[in-house]
Amino acid sequence: MSIIRCATCAQDNSSSLVYCSHCGAILPKIPQSDGSIPLPTSVAIAAGRVQRSDAEPKQRTLFSHLWGIFRYLLLVTLGVAVVLAMMDPKAPLLDSRPIPNAPSVLEQNILWSRGVQVTIAQPLINQALAQAGRMKWSSPIDFIPMPQLLESSVILANDGLRFSVTISILSYPLYLSESFRLSGGSRHWDLIPESGSLGLLPLNKSFLSLMTPFMSSCSFPFAKDLQVMKAADTLRIRPGYFDLSTRP
Repeated sequence: MSIIRCATCAQDNSSSLVYCSHCGAILPKIPQSDGSIPLPTSVAIAAGRVQRSDAEPKQRTLFSHLWGIFRYLLLVTLGVAVVLAMMDPKAPLLDSRPIPNAPSVLEQNILWSRGVQVTIAQPLINQALAQAGRMKWSSPIDFIPMPQLLESSVILANDGLRFSVTISILSYPLYLSESFRLSGGSRHWDLIPESGSLGLLPLNKSFLSLMTPFMSSCSFPFAKDLQVMKAADTLRIRPGYFDLSTRP
């Protein structure tokens, strides 16, 4: 009778055994009868199953192939999305000389528009945002980290604007931007959300209903001034400038 050594505990076992008599591990070879004593029925059945499973080739079904391809494409897509979301768009801003007390200057320009047409430049808006201080959000639960506003900016284009913010979550910067289109008419102007992005990753329009209130909170105090502008008789947005006037 041949001896089979257990690969797990090195115990010598009879070739008629399926499991190691010492540790219970499956023995590495198919059990065989020693010729004089037949294998027990349960052992013979187990040996036959092991022999058949070893003989049958491992074949992958069409579904398993398709699932493997889908899983690979999903992982690649998620990887690309994460990389794009973390990238800085680096939108160009107009250079300008420093404007002391830019928030008050912006508010004064809007007041002047009630008598004459005024032009408000993009750098004035951006310096007003920078000088207004950082928005802070308080967490309802102490251990939940809240985002911190690092900076915000506005880029004016033909009949619309793009508002961009940089926030920090757990010391990682995230770049959010949303584009708006000017719509409406005299004293009833409105800015319609058109698109949004996280880094260089475009966001579906279904996200805008959640994104717009957050972006509006980041635009303080410009959001308040913008509401006044929407009540103007004439309002035009062109690259780098707001033109507005309101009849007294």
